[in-house]
Amino acid sequence: MPELEVKTGRSVEDIRTGLLALEKGNYITWEDKSDTRNIVIIEGWDRNPNISTPPTPPGAANRYFTEY
Repeated sequence: MPELEVKTGRSVEDIRTGLLALEKGNYITWEDKSDTRNIVIIEGWDRNPNISTPPTPPGAANRYFTEY
């Protein structure tokens, strides 16, 4: 947990809340909650790729340089 605090800049309470949400969503299992070494990752990626940002349409990058 101390390493997660340092790397994320979050409090233990915030980290624990996030881990519990991941467990509830079936992304991880965490049977012995006394230690983060007991976390097992079930799914390490987002299940719905459509939620991410839409792809850039063709030519959009060029318009940035020509129109702005």
